[in-house]
Amino acid sequence: MLKSIVTLLLMLLSSMAISQETIQIGDVNNKIQLGPFAGSRDLAFGVQSILEEVIQDKGYNLSYNAETKIKVDLLFFDVQKTKVQVAIYSKNTDEYQIIARASLIKNGKKKKQVIAKGTAKEISTATLIIDKGGQFSQTNVSTALKKVCVQLINKLKL
Repeated sequence: MLKSIVTLLLMLLSSMAISQETIQIGDVNNKIQLGPFAGSRDLAFGVQSILEEVIQDKGYNLSYNAETKIKVDLLFFDVQKTKVQVAIYSKNTDEYQIIARASLIKNGKKKKQVIAKGTAKEISTATLIIDKGGQFSQTNVSTALKKVCVQLINKLKL
């Protein structure tokens, strides 16, 4: 009797695990036209990895055979730099901005399309000015990408 109850419970639990919705991360296309990330495959690959992480954090399973698919287009990336200097005191603000569009596709049909903007700021103050050659902060780029991916998934309301 106990064996049959345990077997029944295991069968129910396994059917619940199979019935969880699976999602496929489709193509991530870099459609950025200007700047250092224009056409960058590394940026598109990084966004795909972040999307997979966000989807799994939301409790969904990833599968290459899923009927639900998310396709992302990276549209814009820029850094707005603001500098204020009074005598030897300076304040620099770099705001990293990225805009992306995501499409939710179910059974081959586009169900929803959303656009999101992610930003990250870097503020530095100094009494001496040291030029770093205008390089991008990898940490801020990653933060902006993570924010835009979370916003896209939230707006799609999976």
